[in-house]
Amino acid sequence: MKMDRVLNRQMFWNCVIALTVLGAVYSTVFALTHKIFEVFPFLYFFPIITFVYFYPKRGVIFSLVLSVVYISLVYSYEFADPKVVAISVAWFVIFITIGVVTSSFAVRFKAEECKYQRIFENSQAGIFTFDCKTLLIRDINEKCAAMLKYERADLIEKDLSAILPESAERDRFLARLRERSLTGEVELLFNTRGGAVRQFLITATSAPDFTAICSAIDITERKIAEKVIRNAKEELEIRVRERTGELLRTNEVLRTEILERKRFEDAIQLANRKLNTLSSITRHDILNQITALGMYLSLAQEIVVDAAARDYLDRIEQILLLIQKQIRFTRDYQNIGTMSPHWQQIHRIIDNTIADMQFGKVALEVELDDLEVYADMLLEKVFYNLMENSLRHGETVTKIRFSYRKDESGVTVVVEDNGVGIPGHAKEKIFRREYYRNTGYGLFLVKEILSITGLSIQETGEPGKGARFEILIPSGSFRFEGNGKAA
Repeated sequence: MKMDRVLNRQMFWNCVIALTVLGAVYSTVFALTHKIFEVFPFLYFFPIITFVYFYPKRGVIFSLVLSVVYISLVYSYEFADPKVVAISVAWFVIFITIGVVTSSFAVRFKAEECKYQRIFENSQAGIFTFDCKTLLIRDINEKCAAMLKYERADLIEKDLSAILPESAERDRFLARLRERSLTGEVELLFNTRGGAVRQFLITATSAPDFTAICSAIDITERKIAEKVIRNAKEELEIRVRERTGELLRTNEVLRTEILERKRFEDAIQLANRKLNTLSSITRHDILNQITALGMYLSLAQEIVVDAAARDYLDRIEQILLLIQKQIRFTRDYQNIGTMSPHWQQIHRIIDNTIADMQFGKVALEVELDDLEVYADMLLEKVFYNLMENSLRHGETVTKIRFSYRKDESGVTVVVEDNGVGIPGHAKEKIFRREYYRNTGYGLFLVKEILSITGLSIQETGEPGKGARFEILIPSGSFRFEGNGKAA
């Protein structure tokens, strides 16, 4: 339908151009035969300008041909009159100049028109135009027609109400467009083919010929999504308020429980302090009695000469020493877990420990960086016992080395020496309470202290090449001082 209108319009203007050319030629012949030389050249302007507008690329040729026709007619009728010939030459130049100038402008004008037409047709936004006075739709691009489920031909020259029904919003939109020639962004409801209603975001401007040019974006889905999000947000806020109330109530209950637990812990700590005090006093009294018993035993050993009796006294002395070690063990063991664990830098603990030990020619190597461990307050006793174990039982020890390695399971602190090592059959037994040699319950205490915060220890050395103790520290129980965060 639109193509038919274009062809009809083109045919009409072709006829007009042909008629004006014939009129100009006829007027030239008539004027020259009646000796009229002033008016008829102006009649050539209309066919030249009209042709150049519709066919800008051939405008110069058309102007040249028409100018040649004009000057040929003048020469045919007035060749003898130099004045008329000179004037005709001037008009010849004017016609060609007009053709060249107007053709140049027309080419650029057509290029701009073609560019905007392509933008109009290929835009991803819907575009339509309508007459602000008659409200007839003048044009609409394929995108806009498709959004409304129409063909372009179905809407051109139709009343605007076919897609934009009458409403208070439409009246305000048209009034603003007529008053200001620009509307800004306006949300309007459009009817599609089939009666469905879609919401569009419209931006419109009015041209000088009262043509409104509108850009349309379908925001129906966006509005639905916004409504869903708004409803979800309101529901979420309600749930948050309800959950916040529940948390506040739970928090109050927890606060009460924490206070009760703290009072209970304070009571336990007080009881522990009292028990520790009682144990210390009792242990002190027992050790005093054992010391006195030892003195009397020494006196008895000096005066007894019977071999059997002296053998019995020696056995009593061994039992007495064993009782003394067991009582001293209770002194160390009673302090395990009595204080809350905290973060401790291993390097600093080792420095504090070695200050009270005699290493002789044994060299120490410490490669632990800024490793910190969350452990019981008696962690220092762990490293003391491990170093003492190397010095006392290593026999050929010349070096004790501290290092660590990190893997997926956590960090492993390694304490190793180059002494005689630990026999394979004793690797597990050395951590048991009933297994001891000279040092009493040292390694048993080590294992107990570490287990309080989930740390573990094992011996992995090779007999004859040295002892190797590995302390496994799981993730969350170690960190490096630089970042201050548990790894």
